[in-house]
Amino acid sequence: MIYLLAIVLILTTFGFVLKARQRGFSSVMLDLVAAAVLGFLAGIFIGLGARIAMSAIALANGDSPSFTLSGSVRVVITFASFGIILGLIYEVLFRDLLRQSGLAFGLLLTLCLWYPLADSGVQILNFQPTIFSLIFFSGVLVASMWLPFALALEALLARWHSRRGK
Repeated sequence: MIYLLAIVLILTTFGFVLKARQRGFSSVMLDLVAAAVLGFLAGIFIGLGARIAMSAIALANGDSPSFTLSGSVRVVITFASFGIILGLIYEVLFRDLLRQSGLAFGLLLTLCLWYPLADSGVQILNFQPTIFSLIFFSGVLVASMWLPFALALEALLARWHSRRGK
């Protein structure tokens, strides 16, 4: 997984250089600042999805999920911060490549992160789920994190770019 991230970051760096040469450094930097801020805002969906998944694991183990405001806010903000880097990567590398499709980006994130997140969740369970229930429920929970994030990110970036006249 770390190798995939390294490749994406290298490609993002090259994409930044190309865009800076085409549109100018300050214009691209302004878009990156917007992508980071909007990525954090859209990342709230990642945090909410993670909090739901944590509660689902507790329920599956027969425990009652414990909610505290400070704990939930901490989880949401921590996971929302992933939206910053993903917003930058999407803006520079994937937005044009995926033809401004938040759905395609969300599906790509879901497919790339499904196994690692499902594997982490299964290790916390105190029972062995059937393969069908594991695939179904982990897919629903992982998609609930990444699809709303990517759709919201594209909607926010589309609004940003339309206001800038691009």
